Amino acid sequence: MAGSIGTQGERWTSIGTLTPFAAPEPYHATHLFGDLGLLPAPLVAGYGISATTKPDCGECSGSVCTARWANVTITREGTPVWNGTLLPYGEMAYDDPHDGSGISVTFVSGQASSNLCPGLPVGMSGIQPISVFIVSVRQPGPGPTVTPAKGCFLSISSVPSGATILLDGINRGQTSQTISGLDSGEHQVVLEKDGYAPYEKTVILSPGRPAFVVANLARLYGSLRIQSTPSGAAVFLNGTAAGVTPLVIGDLLPGEYTVTLSKTGYVNATRMATVSAGQEKFVIVALSPKKDGSEKVDAFVRELQAEGFIVQQGKLEKFDVLAMYDAHVIPSCYGNNPSTPYLAYKLPAYPGLGQRGGRVSDAPVKPENRGLWLDYFMEPDEAIVYVGPTPPEVKYFSYRSYIGTRWFPDQNTYQRIFASLGDTINNVRIRTGIVPGQTSTGPYNKPIMIITTADKGTNDRVKKAAVRAGYSTGMMNDDIIPSGLIRMGLGNTSDTITFVHRLAFFANETLGNDYVNSTPGYVFRLTPTISQAPQPYGVPRLIVRGTGDCHELDLLKDQEALRDAIIARYGDGMIVTENKTDIWVLEGYDSLQRETDSLGDNRDALYLRNGDYLLAMDDFIIVYGVNHRASGKAIYTNVALYGTKALNGVVAVTDAEYEGTALSYLPGDPNAGLFYVWKFARNCNGEEGCTEVPTCCGGLGIPPDIPVRIGFRSYIEKETGIGPSFNEILYDGVIHFSPA
Repeated sequence: MAGSIGTQGERWTSIGTLTPFAAPEPYHATHLFGDLGLLPAPLVAGYGISATTKPDCGECSGSVCTARWANVTITREGTPVWNGTLLPYGEMAYDDPHDGSGISVTFVSGQASSNLCPGLPVGMSGIQPISVFIVSVRQPGPGPTVTPAKGCFLSISSVPSGATILLDGINRGQTSQTISGLDSGEHQVVLEKDGYAPYEKTVILSPGRPAFVVANLARLYGSLRIQSTPSGAAVFLNGTAAGVTPLVIGDLLPGEYTVTLSKTGYVNATRMATVSAGQEKFVIVALSPKKDGSEKVDAFVRELQAEGFIVQQGKLEKFDVLAMYDAHVIPSCYGNNPSTPYLAYKLPAYPGLGQRGGRVSDAPVKPENRGLWLDYFMEPDEAIVYVGPTPPEVKYFSYRSYIGTRWFPDQNTYQRIFASLGDTINNVRIRTGIVPGQTSTGPYNKPIMIITTADKGTNDRVKKAAVRAGYSTGMMNDDIIPSGLIRMGLGNTSDTITFVHRLAFFANETLGNDYVNSTPGYVFRLTPTISQAPQPYGVPRLIVRGTGDCHELDLLKDQEALRDAIIARYGDGMIVTENKTDIWVLEGYDSLQRETDSLGDNRDALYLRNGDYLLAMDDFIIVYGVNHRASGKAIYTNVALYGTKALNGVVAVTDAEYEGTALSYLPGDPNAGLFYVWKFARNCNGEEGCTEVPTCCGGLGIPPDIPVRIGFRSYIEKETGIGPSFNEILYDGVIHFSPA
């Protein structure tokens, strides 16, 4: 007997062996091979078989999918005697202890309908699923009646198979199998398999009635299926390289994961994915082509080499200050702004200098950056060039080179100076080529070039190479190093140079995170192979702070009334302590002359401080003052808390959060909307207008025995394009409260 699909002459799908069973009954089958549904003849000895298949929904074509497993039921005279799950090439056998008959089944391979898969069109027509089974039936044997085996039978199977069977606490092998000779009554079944949750079930056995346990084991882990357009993007899972798209990452514990995709010529993309046990999460990303002039980079490198430069590639990448501090790579967090990220150049050493390329590297926290330096020794005729995009729309961004460290002979060591070397290239005055030589009104996601050098001749040669490669002079920006103020060179007593890219408050957080977590653009270190007559730059002119508008100072009486209202509200039963607010960070040129740490100053900002206070668990701090953005003296402001030991910024609040918070303190005062009030405490207990200050861990917290310092920043006065003048703003205030 045989069965086929389609019309005459189409392919065979089943074949069977028939034998007369008992006249005048029809023929019965003893052996079957193929699809069970296309062999309608009954099996001998009253046996019956049925099967359903489970689709692998990731392996479908049209109306059919590859089958992951088959659920098989064996009956005799209509009564189930065996039920279990068979994986491809899985086998089972059943023997009747009463008459010696039996049946064996092998599931060779199979298909299942794609209609069973979620997300696929229901009722899809086309080729119907076909599966292949091998079935063999043994008829009852002649001779004396077989004495029934004593005890009860229990058939145990699992998907997937290979689970350890613990029956009443005793290891009985692995699934799938039938266990005989069991006592009647209640039994405890436990199935265990690595990567899956334990399965437990209580079964009751009776003589002559086989029992079945079929377990679909629940996975403890989940997986991510990551796809990109175009494919071939490098995948980083929580910062660790995982492969290239398309990619499936399995055996992941449930939870949140950061998935970053990177491909040459495309903007890096970062997505958050939640993994659930037993489920596969899809992450599908359409990568955006870069529009940053990178298509001309190869030509630019060739032209630079033709100009006599050795070209080495570095990167512009996020600089994790707190991680560096916690890894004991740097001794301080240098008053980092907790509201905003930092990116920095990471450069190879001067050719031949090897492991003496600089003094600080983030390789201890990012091993892939071994051989790259965050600060670096430079010769006066070298240059660093960035070619790439400006960030997506953001309230503020800037680029600037700094002196990193300086050698102090009397101490026989180096110290951090971290002083700016002039005004920044910021979003107010950057050249993007839209209007050559003038300020761009929309400087976001625009191609730019930044040339950092101490030598005008080097700058000119770089620009000539760039023009020959097809770049516009209107997109070129000069980041001048005044070599007369610093000690350039390659010796151990030379100063080091570093470079910082600041950003604050993206209009679109997803685009912003993609930018910050990528390595935007291209960074090259250029070393001349031919000596030229030096043309050192002088110290560049600085933009003058201030407009002469001191209208904020007219609000002094209102601020004093606000202080009194705060103490009246919170001071009962408290010890009240106040210190004066003063200037915190020196400007770069001032710091260089004093040879003191400028903490990475920025002329686009004004820095004030107040402190220092111990903040016990029941203490709190109130900060208050004029919202300088509301008064028109800044485009954004923030207040941050620091531990004095590490100068680690752990929490901050911005003008967008504290706007209007002083209204209830100054009822009826027409100027109340220009002020703010905010609380910092160990425990806010849900109070609005309050930020909790953590006590741990490492750079992320401030222990109770470390004094707290409050830092105030005001960024960019619109009329000047840099930070406001100290003389034209009203200083913020701080009040510390402690239980009496």
